[in-house]
This record gives sequence, structure tokens and C-alpha cells, in this order.
Amino acid sequence: MSMTLQDQAINIPAHFAEQFAATPSAAGALAQFRQAGFDALRQAAFPTRADEDWKYSGSPVGRILETHAFTVGTAPALDAQDVQAFFIPDLEVVRLVFVNGHLQPQWSDMDALPQGLTLLPMADALEDAARRTEIEAETAYTGGTAQNTFLPLNRSMATQGVYLRAARNAAIDKPVHCVYISTPTGTPHSSYPQHVLHAETGSTLTLIESYHATDAAAPYFTNAASWVHVAANAHVHHYRLQTEGTAALQVNSIQVRQHRDSTYSAYTLDLGGHVVRNNLGTCHLGTNLETNYYGVYFGTGQQHIDNQTFIDHAQPHGQSNELYKGILTDYARGVFNGKVMVRQDAQKTNAYQQNSSLVLSNNAIMDAKPQLEIFADDVRCSHGATIGQLDEGSVFYLRSRGIPEAAARGILQEAFLKEAIEKMPHEPVRLWAFERLGEKFSRT
Repeated sequence: MSMTLQDQAINIPAHFAEQFAATPSAAGALAQFRQAGFDALRQAAFPTRADEDWKYSGSPVGRILETHAFTVGTAPALDAQDVQAFFIPDLEVVRLVFVNGHLQPQWSDMDALPQGLTLLPMADALEDAARRTEIEAETAYTGGTAQNTFLPLNRSMATQGVYLRAARNAAIDKPVHCVYISTPTGTPHSSYPQHVLHAETGSTLTLIESYHATDAAAPYFTNAASWVHVAANAHVHHYRLQTEGTAALQVNSIQVRQHRDSTYSAYTLDLGGHVVRNNLGTCHLGTNLETNYYGVYFGTGQQHIDNQTFIDHAQPHGQSNELYKGILTDYARGVFNGKVMVRQDAQKTNAYQQNSSLVLSNNAIMDAKPQLEIFADDVRCSHGATIGQLDEGSVFYLRSRGIPEAAARGILQEAFLKEAIEKMPHEPVRLWAFERLGEKFSRT
């Protein structure tokens, strides 16, 4: 794709326009899809601290916009040990491995899929007229994060997205695990993971996104986006597990639409990254449905981890449960901005939201802003936030039983986060998450 003079004059950082022009894609539907995303990007404005939803992350996100060195990532060869280190043991999955944003067929299995599962590269899915109409409709939806310019940025740059579809009444017993590995190439690079997921009526599907680095000190930028459509009486479990490097920048956006009697559950684990911003939004389009958000974050050093959530109860008899728990120490900063809207017609809604954080250093900061907007009168809603420190009495009790102080504090911290991690329904994922937490505790 060639960059025109008009492209050079657009109101976005020039290096993104240059990257769009330098990112190759086959001619045809994918090129048109990316061009439509770039056209939308040209009409958008990136957030600043003046935007309320980006108030606490405007400056950190500005580092992404000001960095001119990001290049289109290449995929160096990795050996089996490098790749398999990021697999989840004892979990049978359909696995897709990406290195610096590029699919690695030798480590992936897109053949012999479970019955009822369609899994295609986005370029192939877009060549089918019916699927292309569906994908364009899904990715045009912005929900409660209409000002999230990183969505059209993802659409314009992504060349190796994934299309997933669970057929009507299909219970897909194997999770789809997309493993994203970043590895140094000599210059900071960027990648754009992309997922369009459609669970048809009565189906069940699990998607696991995990993000990792072979070199913790290498700088790179990941801008991931997922659009999820949950049809009537369908059930989707969606994991996002993040152990990025200490210099990594990541923005992850998930847009969900749910229909009657459906369930969508999101499980988020943030342990790595230098600047991490998560945008998670769900719109209720039917009655008697359930939305669950469970998040865990642990920030050390100078990490900045920001969780922005939005649940739109637009129909009656809806249920939502939201629990985020985190630990911050050193100079880390955490942000939780959770909004639940209950519209006038959404009677008989039950909505629960809680954010709890431990701040273990005088220099760490936690900004919590739980929000409820209720326009219906027959509802049960609650929200809250707590920020505190470890109970020194409990630390003393464990030490009096012969447990070293560092181990005692680690036990109490793990117990604090355990409530949210135990919401993960797949036991191998829970065990993997606890192991990664243990590794991070040992380094603090």
C-alpha cells in the first residue's frame, strides 16, 4: 500500500501512517478491510488526560503516540523450548502461536478442529461475502468506548487476525489458545492481535489470549482487539493472561454484545508490562443474561496498569458480577475505572461491582473510580472500592509459627488475590496463574 499526500496530512501521529503504508497485506478483502479501518482512524483523535476515561493514563499512553521507533515486526525463528515455555501444562487446546504478530504454522494446529468450530485467518474469512458482512458489522461496533481510537488503529494495522465461530448448539470442549510471543529484532516493534468471535445460539466456546516476552527488557507495543458476539443461550469464557516484558506497552480492547439467556465471562491476569491499558465493555441486547468480569493485577517497579470496564444493562432481568483485585508496590500505579449503566427499561437488574487493592509502598498509587448510573427503579445494585495494606497482625501470626517474613507476606498476598483467580473455571489455567504469581512474589 502506498501512502498518499492526503495520508501524510491526517491528524494522527505520522509514524502510524508510515507504518500502515509499510505493513504488507494481500490485495483483496483484507486490504479493503484495513483501508476502512485507516479511514476511520483518520477521523479520530487519540486520548489525552483531558478525556475523563483516560484521565489517569493519558500521559503513559502518550508514550505510545510519541514513540517513532516502532517498526513492523518480523518473526525470528525460536526453538521448541522458547515456545513451549509459554504453553499451559495439562490443558488440551487448539493452539495458535504468533511471534511478533506473525502466525507460526509449525507450532499451531488449525487442522482437525473440534466439530462445530470454524477457525480461519481473517484474510480467508473476509473472502467469504457472508462472513465479511458479519465481520464488518462486528468491528464497526464501539459500544461504551466510542472514544477508543485504538480500535480503528488495530483494524488498520492487523494483517493476521483470527476469526472464530462456534456453530449452533455446539459445545466446543477444547479452548482456543492464542499464544502471543514478543522477541527482540534489533529495533522496537509493534503487533496487532485481532479476534472476531461469534458464538451461535446454544453454543459454548472458550478463548484464551496470552501475551509473553522472551526478553523482559526489550521494548515493543501490542495493540490487541477482540469483538465478541454471544447469541441467545450461548456461553463464552474469555481469558486474557499477560506476562509481558518490563518495557512493553500494551493496549487491549474487548467489545462484547450479548443476547438473551447468554453468559459471557472475562478473566484477566496482568503481571507484566510497563504501561498496560485494558478496555472491556459489554452491551446487553436481551433478557435473562449474565456478564462476569474477574481481574487480577500485580504491579511492581514503575508499572502502570489501568482497567477500564463498562457494562450496559439495556434490557430487564440482567445479572452482572465484577470483581477486580490487585497489589501494588514500589512505584507502581494502578487504575480501576468501572462503570455500570442500568437503563430505564432494565428493570429487575442485579449488578455487583467491587475493586479491592493492596498498596504496599508509600510510593505506589491506586486510583479507583467505581460508577453506577441507574435509570430504573426496581433493581439491586452495589459497587465499592477498598484500598489498604497487609494486616501486620496476620504477618506476625504466621512468623510466630516459624514462617519467614517474606514467605508470610507472600502467603497473605496470594490469599488476597485467590478469590478472583478461583473464578477461572479451567483448573490448569488456575494453577498456571498461581505459579506465575508465585514467580513474581519471589522477585519482589
